[in-house]
Order: sequence, then C-alpha cells, then structure tokens
Amino acid sequence: MTTKKFNYQGCTLLVAALTLACVGFSNYKTQGIPSHNSAALMAAPAGTNAGHLIIRRAANLGTGLFLDIDIDGASVGSIGPGKTYRGTLSPGQHVVSVLLRPNRLNLPRTQKTLTVESGRTYTFTAMWQGQTVVLR
Repeated sequence: MTTKKFNYQGCTLLVAALTLACVGFSNYKTQGIPSHNSAALMAAPAGTNAGHLIIRRAANLGTGLFLDIDIDGASVGSIGPGKTYRGTLSPGQHVVSVLLRPNRLNLPRTQKTLTVESGRTYTFTAMWQGQTVVLR
C-alpha cells in the first residue's frame, strides 16, 4: 500500500501564484478601457469641456495582435480585434501614438499630434498601409 504525502508549502505556493496571475490578468487592458492613471485622462474628467477620442481597428490589422495606445507618452489602453478605444482629452495639444503588439516587424510607434477643442470628437482608424500602421 502506498501513501501520498501532501505538500502544504507547494500547495500554498501554487495558490499564491494562481491568485497573482488572476489579479494581473484582470488588470490587463485588452478591451480598450482607458487606464485611470493616465495623465491625459486625468486632465479631462467626465463632465468637463473635454474632447473625445475614438480609435477603431481596421479588419486588415489581423487577429492575434493588439493595438497599444499611448497619449502624451502614457499608456491608456490596448484593443484587440473588433474593439474600439473611447476616451477623453483635455483641450490643447496631445500626441496619440499606437503600436501593434507583438511587434515582430520592429515597427516604430505611429504618432499623430492633434490640437483638441472642447466638445469635439476625434475619430481615427488604425490600419495597415503597406508595411506601416497608420491612423486615418
């Protein structure tokens, strides 16, 4: 007859690792939900005379790739296939940049500078143009 010895330390370590993985996954921004620690978004809380930013993904970006979105150098979200980013910006000049991930082609970030006016909506579509991702 064989007996199995239960390793409580190993079990505790496994539970801790799974908990951390779940917490990390739930905080991962794959739905285009803006990060609340972004300076650009904090400068334009809801209810102010903010401008609105919408970034759509063109179908030609493919599947298995995520579009990371930065505003003024701060990460505000990441969108997967079929998703759209929606956020607000304070009036003034901002730099919006996007990068496809994984970046197997080592492409630079695509940047767009815009001067935001109160109440205006700025809509862009991220798409391939040749070997480059563009915002149109």
